[in-house]
Amino acid sequence: MKASELPLRPDGAVYHLAMRPGEVSHRLLLLGDPGRVALCEAFFDKISHRGANREFVWFTGFYQGVLITVVGTGIGADNTEIAVIEIDAVHNIDLSRGQPFPTQKKLYFLRVGTSGLLQDERGLGTFIFSQWAIGADSLPLFYAVSPKSDLEEKLKMHWKAGTGGELPWYGMAASPFFVRLAQRFAGEVVAGITYSAPGFFAPQGRSIRYKARYPELPSLLASFTYQGYKVENIEMEAAPLYYLAQVLGHEAGAICLGVAHRRRGEFMYRNGGASPEEAMRRLLRLGLEWLREVP
Repeated sequence: MKASELPLRPDGAVYHLAMRPGEVSHRLLLLGDPGRVALCEAFFDKISHRGANREFVWFTGFYQGVLITVVGTGIGADNTEIAVIEIDAVHNIDLSRGQPFPTQKKLYFLRVGTSGLLQDERGLGTFIFSQWAIGADSLPLFYAVSPKSDLEEKLKMHWKAGTGGELPWYGMAASPFFVRLAQRFAGEVVAGITYSAPGFFAPQGRSIRYKARYPELPSLLASFTYQGYKVENIEMEAAPLYYLAQVLGHEAGAICLGVAHRRRGEFMYRNGGASPEEAMRRLLRLGLEWLREVP
């Protein structure tokens, strides 16, 4: 492999995350907001490694005796791709030779973040588990492997019927390990479909100074169902994470805190109720408990 294909730093660390082999667990908590990494650190008994570069912030430590790595990735599919590919490389590529190891190690990625709710029966502060994630970003177009599901075709039909237009929709399922955990914790999380938008404003149906092409997007997605699941929330990373995990042979799940209700126009930071910071601490603790069960 040419040096330009998987760039390394002078100390042998991968270029963007500044991680080296031996510094990263196969149990990984991914946070879209790098600022939440410090919030998560308070739960750990001991920190063994830490690093930061650009928007990527991470540490590896022991949570109740289990080694876990927490990574702040930043927002969106592009940052998610960089994080997942480089973490996989640290585990599964001999960086000194630029060659994959003969035996590949399975990694477990769990995303914890915030999202906007779509279903009327959900209240601010709800934890949504992404049983399925749907995306309209272009990431899968650039990989030779394209896992398919009939979710994709049904969503495209639903979208075309509602808008007359087409988007490069794809749909990915959470991996079996995290689905089983979500079923066990059904009293704490609501399982559903998550829309991972390729932007925060127009791709989520928001019109600020310039009108969005699909202002009806929240209502249109809220009316879509698949295998008994509704589209419960909107965020920006679950679908690309699920796609990459499946392509690379890893397991992935995502749980998001509902901080906004798009159909009711509510925002957790303004509408009272539970403190968003305290709700996020509870969700981070739940995510760590899930990862503690990874073999």
